[in-house]
Amino acid sequence: MEKQKNTKKIVLITGCSSGFGLLTAVTAAKAGFEVVATMRNLSRDGRLKQALADAGVTAHIEQLDVTRPEEIQKIVEKYQKIDILVNNAGILMGGAFLSISDAEAREVFETDYFGAVELSRQVAKGMIERNSGMIINVASLAGRVGHLFNSAYGAAKHALIGFSKSIRLELRPFNIKVVSVEPGYHKTGVIGNNANLCENFHDRKSPMFAYNRGFFRLMTKEVIPRAGDPQKVADKIVKIMLSDNPRRHYIVGKDAKIAVVCQWLGLIGLIERLAYGKLLRNSQRAMKKKRKK
Repeated sequence: MEKQKNTKKIVLITGCSSGFGLLTAVTAAKAGFEVVATMRNLSRDGRLKQALADAGVTAHIEQLDVTRPEEIQKIVEKYQKIDILVNNAGILMGGAFLSISDAEAREVFETDYFGAVELSRQVAKGMIERNSGMIINVASLAGRVGHLFNSAYGAAKHALIGFSKSIRLELRPFNIKVVSVEPGYHKTGVIGNNANLCENFHDRKSPMFAYNRGFFRLMTKEVIPRAGDPQKVADKIVKIMLSDNPRRHYIVGKDAKIAVVCQWLGLIGLIERLAYGKLLRNSQRAMKKKRKK
């Protein structure tokens, strides 16, 4: 009997050691896709393996640092027929733009923007030959609406959204769909984590110290507890994968939808006052007391 060919669509997902990437890999595998789940450091694959086992599904787990072109080329050559690419890998570097070093800002852009660009470039070549494919770029609300102490991450995600808009038009003649997914705050472990703060965030000598401290308290005590369920983002991404005619971009999360509507209505100043007004007033008082000493 002739061996039946595998008809499953191959999905390559980056940043699968945690958060949206891990959940999307498991959800996509449950939906019947052949999943290639990649991460920068394979020593962190334990949570993904356990989640796959708990769900009763499998995936190919591969090492991929999207800032290394040679690793990108190796993966693309190994899995030649990539039907869907999900550019999810990203890092966040929180802190005042005065405190974030050039090296820290460049590190964010190398992963969150340039890595996605290079991987898209390599994968799109095969998609063009096959005249089909989909690229899903996981951006952020921070790429559309300003977020306090988030300039590097916000700028990189803003660039990723702009990149998505442009290549969507370039790849349309080849039946390749490009989608931008822009979530608001979700409980992924990225926000409110000291590991994701710039080196000088807690520097008491910084003129921003009182502001920094208040912001960190706001994130850990108010924003994170109210953040959305990241599984909803994973579900949305997989729903896009299954769609024959997806929209150009998707805003995910109540906070994100409210902020974008207010932006359209010219009310973003109101959102900023509601979100950061109390923090700004408290920080101004603290800095005034410090100057009087």
